[in-house]
Amino acid sequence: MVISPLTRILSPLVFAVAIASAAHAAPLPTEDDYYRIATLATPPDLKLEVSGIAPLPDGRVAVAIRKGEIWIIENPYAEAPAEPKYQRFASGLHEPLGLAYREGAFYVVQRSELTKIRDTDGDGVADEYLTFAKGWGVTGNYHEYAYGPVFDREGNAWLTLNCSMGKKLVPDDAWRGWSLKVHPDGTWEPVSGGFRSPSGLGFNSTGDLFVTDQQGNWFGSGPLLHVERGVFHGHADALAYCKLPGATFRIDSPLPQNLKTPQAVEQVPHYQAPAIWFPYRKMGMSCTGILSDSTGGKFGPFADQLFVGDFTMSLITRVYLEKVKGHFQGACFPFRQGFQSAVFRMEWAADGSMLVGETNRGWNSLGSRAFGLQRLIWTGKTPFEVQKMEALSDGFRLTFTAPIAPDSIKAPEATKLSSFTYEYHSTYGSDELDVQNLNIQSIEVAPDGLSAKLTVEGLRAGYVHELHLPGLRSAKGQPLLHDAAYYTLNAIP
Repeated sequence: MVISPLTRILSPLVFAVAIASAAHAAPLPTEDDYYRIATLATPPDLKLEVSGIAPLPDGRVAVAIRKGEIWIIENPYAEAPAEPKYQRFASGLHEPLGLAYREGAFYVVQRSELTKIRDTDGDGVADEYLTFAKGWGVTGNYHEYAYGPVFDREGNAWLTLNCSMGKKLVPDDAWRGWSLKVHPDGTWEPVSGGFRSPSGLGFNSTGDLFVTDQQGNWFGSGPLLHVERGVFHGHADALAYCKLPGATFRIDSPLPQNLKTPQAVEQVPHYQAPAIWFPYRKMGMSCTGILSDSTGGKFGPFADQLFVGDFTMSLITRVYLEKVKGHFQGACFPFRQGFQSAVFRMEWAADGSMLVGETNRGWNSLGSRAFGLQRLIWTGKTPFEVQKMEALSDGFRLTFTAPIAPDSIKAPEATKLSSFTYEYHSTYGSDELDVQNLNIQSIEVAPDGLSAKLTVEGLRAGYVHELHLPGLRSAKGQPLLHDAAYYTLNAIP
């Protein structure tokens, strides 16, 4: 090839311009560009180990703290140099791990009871503590946490009880590891059993109750569990109460060992696999609170999806759920990391921002503090994300928050898909088992660029399907803010 003198002169110039353009290119967007974290100032002598949050009708916010108090915060949306004001409302509680407000009263679960708390004389301090429900067993075992309450649309309060981690000192009627439904008159009933450490409770937009649990014995990784009457969630300690009056299921024989999750679904009576698995480390290490996006668009493009906190990695993930063959399943996505401490509770503030309550209880968590209260604020900019991932009979449909460049998703190595499952056994946790790379046979992009169908060979029911889209670009050339998704495919449509 002959290179003209003109080309010889221009080539260095073009190269220099390209280098200069690259040097001045705009940096890639970050999570902070779309969802900003603001930290609420706290009094220096107050260890605000937030264990429950209840926004009040007048714009104030109440928080329970793990060491037994309720505080009310005035001007909770203040940012420096202004500061919110704190007033102690109640004290003397036994490790409350949740908080709700209804019709002028607070409801909080102590270890041994559900308590209704009111200020009857209007001086801003509680003067009435009423036992609303009680009767489950508790000892001095520090694992015997009680979580909640959350109220359903009929006015029932829902609680979950931590199992005792194998201890034998628990009373015969303790109902450890069960969910409890407390009726408006204070009577209660067990509903489902098989939890290990069910620290998060929350409803989706249609009123279905979900609970998070922790990786450990019988849970290969952190799960999101759908609470239904008569369901066994998997942990063996709850089986001690199956013979009691009121138990909603019964399993008499010992649980089988060393099964994969799909085998456990077939062989263990009443066992219902998690709606979502949060793969360990990839999507957190210890999932906590649950919050459904009911903001009507004030928090971005994820209406009706769930947000789930994580304790150890101090982050929040996002969950899209759908119902297939009568049961929930769906995908989880990375959402926002970088909180100052373990994310434990979340609630919606009056302005549509998310209140994030934090405490690491002295255990390990990422971040710069051991406790605190922060707000997660949508900046109004829409991130380029996989908005949802839906299961099809022959693959998955992806929906995006912005149109994509069709060629980018079809490029070699642009899309990677694999699947794996977990072991169901009494040993702590599980590696990812039976990992297989899957063949994406074809990709069809919708004319508007907002969705794509992936036809996949080798879908496996009962397996987590891990998707990565490192090469995907929007129509404007932007990469995904998060290019990973994890779909728990309990059933193939």
